[in-house]
Amino acid sequence: MNELFNATTGGNFTLLNILVNLGLTLVLSLFIAWMYKKTHRGLSYSQSFIFTLILISMITTIAMMVIGNSLAVAFGLLGAFSIIRFRTPVKDTKDTGYIFFSLVEGMAVGTNNHLIAFVSTLVVLVVIWALYKSNFGALHKNEFLLIFSVDYQKRENDSFAGIFEKYLKNSMLLNINAKEHTHKSEMVYSVSFIDESESNALIQGLMAVDGVSEARVISSKADIEY
Repeated sequence: MNELFNATTGGNFTLLNILVNLGLTLVLSLFIAWMYKKTHRGLSYSQSFIFTLILISMITTIAMMVIGNSLAVAFGLLGAFSIIRFRTPVKDTKDTGYIFFSLVEGMAVGTNNHLIAFVSTLVVLVVIWALYKSNFGALHKNEFLLIFSVDYQKRENDSFAGIFEKYLKNSMLLNINAKEHTHKSEMVYSVSFIDESESNALIQGLMAVDGVSEARVISSKADIEY
């Protein structure tokens, strides 16, 4: 048994060393995948992408151990990987960052830079979590989408302007969609509340206006993407 664990491969890796590298890669990639799942926003979430992050890390670790210090093997692997064609588009630019994150983490472990792999993964995950919790990069915090339908045959001019002034700090008309075969149009506003707890009161006030229907508020924090 000792001979088995102490036997070395072409890249001077013992069986124990290989298992430790793969185990550490698995643990670190699971943390990366968990952080991706917790901080993901939008509708582009894919369970297969989570699997891919883990596989990329482990395969990269294996590749780095196979390469070792051999330049010939490195070119051989490069040629083999060039045959593979990745046709699946990356829907979110942040996903590309996670792919590189998994790649580099696998490279670090595969070259026996365990301390670099562990510390860098921990630091990057903390940075990702901090950016997520602070909503860093968002143009507007606490903004909402206000959507409602208006029948212009029944509605009086500026009939809901007073309601906006009562509940909203500011509002901006984003879109008007005319509904076919009706006199209705769907209004989409970007709004900020004076008090977010008054969103239901705003909806009730709009619904009380003659000609207004289907009023609803959607939080833009959800970052709905397609």
